[in-house]
Amino acid sequence: MLKVEGLSRMFGGVEALAGLDLQVHDGSVLGLIGPNGSGKTTLFNVLTGVYPADSGHIYLRGKDVTNLKPQQIIRHGVARTFQNLRLYSRLTVFDNVWVAQHSLPDVGLRELILARRKPERARREAVSTMLDVTGLADHADQLAGGLPLALQRRLELARALIRSPDLLLLDEPAGGMTPAETADMADLIHHIATPNRTCIVIEHKMELLSSLCQRMCVLNFGRKIAEGNPQQVLDHPDVLEAYLGRSQSSA
Repeated sequence: MLKVEGLSRMFGGVEALAGLDLQVHDGSVLGLIGPNGSGKTTLFNVLTGVYPADSGHIYLRGKDVTNLKPQQIIRHGVARTFQNLRLYSRLTVFDNVWVAQHSLPDVGLRELILARRKPERARREAVSTMLDVTGLADHADQLAGGLPLALQRRLELARALIRSPDLLLLDEPAGGMTPAETADMADLIHHIATPNRTCIVIEHKMELLSSLCQRMCVLNFGRKIAEGNPQQVLDHPDVLEAYLGRSQSSA
């Protein structure tokens, strides 16, 4: 599904990604971890065209999509959520998901505003179904800005899923949540987001990643330092050093 070769990105004199190689197989769930500033969100931003790569290549199903614009990447079947929520706070929950459909290949913003009756009904039914499966149906008419954080993160996920992406990038989907809310989000991702879809999940909460991911990849200073199944990765000496420091990891 996704192949990254020698991907690099500089910010001034800082190398945020340094010759990164990565493969994600179709239908798999990859956990992406690393200390703050290790390059995780930068990788998502380069994959989705927010930042251009300075060097290297990105392939989706064998097609080179390096440095395409975000709207072009979306049309290749990629959707994402954001660590810092990107919701329309003054629109209702329903309208947030409704507007997210304008990035679909056969739907433009004009089509949504001046929708014909039959396609509009089908799309409204799709939004209602998405709100139902993500536990947001009872909040459809509420303004997004008034929702508690856990529901805002569900809404962010619903906005990504309404596009039926082949590749879904989740950036800290349980950030700021309580343990109970995190468990609910893990269950939602497992049952709604990951089936028949390829996913990459950035998280600091290892219990969530361990329950979702077949493989994990660890970044540090823009470089991959470990990759494998969750237990192999969490026991890797370079990972322990990156998170705990050399003295603690050798103690």
